[in-house]
Amino acid sequence: MNRKPGIRKSRGDGYDRIEWLDAAGNKHAVRADNPITATEVIPGERTRRPGKYRGQATYQGRYWSAGIEGHVFHESMAEFTGLMLIDHLYDIVQLFAQPMLLTFADGTFHYPDFFAIEADGTRHLVDVHLKTLTTEAHERAFEQTRALCERLGWRFTVIDQLDQVVRWNLEAMARYHHPRYIPGARLEKQILRAAARTSTFGELREALRTNRPGEHMPAVYNMLWNRRLHIDITQPLTDLTPISA
Repeated sequence: MNRKPGIRKSRGDGYDRIEWLDAAGNKHAVRADNPITATEVIPGERTRRPGKYRGQATYQGRYWSAGIEGHVFHESMAEFTGLMLIDHLYDIVQLFAQPMLLTFADGTFHYPDFFAIEADGTRHLVDVHLKTLTTEAHERAFEQTRALCERLGWRFTVIDQLDQVVRWNLEAMARYHHPRYIPGARLEKQILRAAARTSTFGELREALRTNRPGEHMPAVYNMLWNRRLHIDITQPLTDLTPISA
C-alpha cells in the first residue's frame, strides 16, 4: 500500500496556488502572487506518484544528476533525456521531480515535471512533453504556468522535442559527468591550451595523445559536460566536430 499518495487536486479559489510536500511529507500551500513568499517553496516529497502496471509503455527510473550529485525520479525515457539536458545546460544545485501542484484561478491544475534551483538562486520549472502528444489542454496549462513563473521571477522551460542526435551526444558526455572525472587544475589547463591550438574534436584528441590510449578523454568529456569546452550538441559528434574552449 502506498503510504505517500502525494497531493490530490482541489477546487480553485480565484487565485493561482502552489502546493507542495516537505521532506517529512507535510503539505504546504501559498498563493502564487508574491515572489518573496514563493521562496518558501522547497519540495521534499513528490506531489504526484504515477502507478506501474503490466505492459506499461514508459520506463520509470532514477537519473543520477551531476548538479546535485544524487538521483532524481523520472517517469519516462523522454523525461530521462530532459533531465540530462537541463543537468548539462544549467548550474543546478537542487532538483525535484513531480515537485508541486499548481492550481490556477479558474480551477484548472497542473503538476510540473521538475523544479530546479540553480546556483545563482534562480527557480526553474521544467516540463518534458513531446509536441506530438501535446493537446490544447496541455498548451493552456503551459501558458498558465509560464504566466505564473513570470509573475514570480522564475524560469519556465517546456522541452517538447528531443532530437536523437542531441540524446546521443548527451549520453556520450554523461558517461563522464561524475565528479570523479573532473580534471585537476594542471590537466584542465593543458586541455584548454590544446583546445586553443586546435579546431576540431579529432585534432584535440590527437594533441592530447599519450602512450596510454584515451588517457585524457574522460576529462575532455567531463569538460564538455560542464561547458568548459563547447560543441554544437545538435550535430553528430565526430572527429570533424568544431570544438572551442
